[in-house]
Amino acid sequence: MSRRFQVSGMSCAACSARVEKAVSAVPGVESCAVSLLTNELAVAGSAPDEAVVEAVVKAGYGCAPEGRPAGGAPEPTAAAAPDDQAEARALRRRLGWSLAPKT
Repeated sequence: MSRRFQVSGMSCAACSARVEKAVSAVPGVESCAVSLLTNELAVAGSAPDEAVVEAVVKAGYGCAPEGRPAGGAPEPTAAAAPDDQAEARALRRRLGWSLAPKT
């Protein structure tokens, strides 16, 4: 029996891999697949929905069975964290240097 869940908070392939790894470790899960594009998780097996949701939330993301809003992890805010801003500045600086004409 395959069930679907909505997952919130995923932003990259590493996020979807982390969710898949966490759910795969739940007893009773035979297989699972995560779609980053649709923010969906498909789970086959006898694991209860609550155990799947708990595993996703412990991994740091929001999760709910399909048809209900994904809860658990907070949605990212529009303002980036200070560490993210510093990293973005460093990347822009490196990009600028890489594009500068070589003499």
